[in-house]
Amino acid sequence: MKNRSNKKGITLFETLVSTIVFGIIMILMFQMSSEFFKVFTTSTSKQSMNSKFIKAYTQMHKELLITDAKYIFTYKTKSKNMKSRWILFPSPTDKDSIIKSEGSSFNWQRIYIYYLVCTNTSCSECLGKPTTREDPYKYCSDKELIRLIYDYTGSNNKYPFASSMSAIADDISNYTLPYNSILFPNIIEYEINGDKTKTTIGKFVEKRIIATDILDMGIKVKENNVKVMLSAVRKDDIKKVVNYGTTDFTDESNSKFVDKIEFTIITRNT
Repeated sequence: MKNRSNKKGITLFETLVSTIVFGIIMILMFQMSSEFFKVFTTSTSKQSMNSKFIKAYTQMHKELLITDAKYIFTYKTKSKNMKSRWILFPSPTDKDSIIKSEGSSFNWQRIYIYYLVCTNTSCSECLGKPTTREDPYKYCSDKELIRLIYDYTGSNNKYPFASSMSAIADDISNYTLPYNSILFPNIIEYEINGDKTKTTIGKFVEKRIIATDILDMGIKVKENNVKVMLSAVRKDDIKKVVNYGTTDFTDESNSKFVDKIEFTIITRNT
């Protein structure tokens, strides 16, 4: 009787220990699984973000590489257009990627405009509506990076050409429109060098979305260097923590949810 009782006691104890160990293992496995999926989600989000940046970098680097910094205009060049983000520059490369030049000077073939525009129709900051928040590049990451291409048909003489580029920059708001707008100018016409007759200097070729869900784009042009800074928010990550749409992403506590890329292009000037 005594031996039989001991055997039963040992069996119950072993069962209890096994149950506790099994429970601990299951808890650990659940925690590890949760962490794995958390890391996997973050990794996937970052991979998607990096892919977006790489596409923007590849396109802008290719087209900004061969230009002349003297004819680059940005939102910082024209003070009245500081509220938007854009860069305007010419290229001597034609549709077949062939560089056109005469002697030591480029023959300008195309005009490129890159700019950010918001896709959120309720975003008061991006639409320029009255708001208590002054900077649309702190809160909204619903912007598209759009590229416009125009064939240049004007003079390659440096004075009328510089005048043409400046005129386009002055009227940049006519070009920096939502992607689905039907109001894009199909033909660029200006009075050049005091000539009262308008001259056609550009014809529309293409508009394309280069990247989506962009928070901000910074441009700095110094001599032959063009520095581009792009930022985007990992929305899926931040929506679990704070209210997207009212969060200041330039604040240090929220900057961990913002991915950035910065690259410098040395232009090949004439």
